[in-house]
Amino acid sequence: MKKFVLALFMVLCFACVSYAAVKYEYKVVPLGSLTSLQKSKEAASRTAQVEALLNQHGEEGWEIAEIFAVRTTFDPNVFFVIMKRPMN
Repeated sequence: MKKFVLALFMVLCFACVSYAAVKYEYKVVPLGSLTSLQKSKEAASRTAQVEALLNQHGEEGWEIAEIFAVRTTFDPNVFFVIMKRPMN
């Protein structure tokens, strides 16, 4: 039992010493309105534009952290993406 506790203590000490907190930078990317996308006759091209925008950010190292909608009186479905990437 003492050997197990000692081994566990050593592993925890090593993990604490080698751990470095990762700092992220964040940005908000507007995606547009779901309502206008649904009413648009060019929905496929607009969807492709959003996909290209997200892919471009992904190539730069950004990843999606959160997606949220902002409700307004004129359009209840305006979407934004919060993106993050590790700081260098």
